[in-house]
Amino acid sequence: MPAVRITAAETLHAAAGTRVWAFLKLTTDAGITGWAEFTDGGYSSRGTHQVIERLAKLVVGQDAMNTNRLEAILHSATHEAEEGLNRRAAAAILNASLDIRARALDLRVADLLGGVLRDRLPLYWSHCGLGRVRMSQAGVHPPIRSLEDITALGTEVRERGFRALKTNVILFEDGAATLYLPLWSGEGETSLELTRPTIEGLVDLIEAFHAGTGDGVDLLLDTVWCVKGEAIARLARRLAQTPLSWLESDTHDPEALVAARGNGQLRIVSGEALSGVREYRRFFERRAMDLVKVDIAWNGLPESKRVADLAASYDLNVSPHNPMSHLMTHMSAQFGAALANFSILEIDVDGVPWRDELTTPPIIENGEMVLPDAPGWGCDVNEDAIRAHPPTWEV
Repeated sequence: MPAVRITAAETLHAAAGTRVWAFLKLTTDAGITGWAEFTDGGYSSRGTHQVIERLAKLVVGQDAMNTNRLEAILHSATHEAEEGLNRRAAAAILNASLDIRARALDLRVADLLGGVLRDRLPLYWSHCGLGRVRMSQAGVHPPIRSLEDITALGTEVRERGFRALKTNVILFEDGAATLYLPLWSGEGETSLELTRPTIEGLVDLIEAFHAGTGDGVDLLLDTVWCVKGEAIARLARRLAQTPLSWLESDTHDPEALVAARGNGQLRIVSGEALSGVREYRRFFERRAMDLVKVDIAWNGLPESKRVADLAASYDLNVSPHNPMSHLMTHMSAQFGAALANFSILEIDVDGVPWRDELTTPPIIENGEMVLPDAPGWGCDVNEDAIRAHPPTWEV
């Protein structure tokens, strides 16, 4: 197989309302360009791009077709501090190289994983409600002010064909929405202990969504790291009395999730920020979750596949974590299309008006994403559009 050597690496950023999308571009001597996204919801992508630029120097001149060799080089350089930003930076480089390899072979990335098992992937509408609040803060969408607005949004989700939505901790008072995000410099107690009014406000939120969706749409809740310890089980017990289908809560303590699973009435979902198969194994051995979240941008596709395979040995299904731009949606779809234990794909429906300009938008029909036939990730990236929307703050 002819070598396709990496000649340069460049990170690019685009404004996305209240956040920044982050991309890696790898160029080659064959004229093939590989792309990957490494966005996150906080500040770490601001450091990740600097680590990428340092690590990428190790793979310039290497054959992008030999991703095993690239992974070995990156592992050798980072093994004493393999997690954190090093893991995410290496993941971006490996993901972009897989895009190159697939394009060079005129294959989809899913074909590199053994082949496509499904060409339609069920979706859930993520950050439902929170996305509208964030977009209103960015000045690109009318605000959500009341539980009546939540009910109307639930109706919209159902009418647009989605079979599931995932919301967050959104509370209402005096005609305004408050996002409970204490671990994201937002409202709430840094102790991450939920008060009774907060829990009852969540009950009202779930009931308001259900009034709009009816019984045909699964309701999911993600606490986005803002609940810890025994409060996770306490919240699960109360929400089991509502129409909620799953509770997603991230923690470094598997025992907190084991306790939450104890009543068996809610699916407990976790894992989006776990790093590497060894960390996932601790949670699997304790049977700490019912469904596994895996982020391929942060773990890299090779390691994510290892996590999914290990999950399969515990009879666990996988849902790719995907709170990013359309590029990450396509990346996650290629991953999910090749997994026997794929469950459902997350997608952000609300976004800035220029989102479709940056990357080929996904085709969505009846609440499912249609897997593209195009090679690589199955989409094209518009570099000029990315550069036309620079971030409004330093990255």
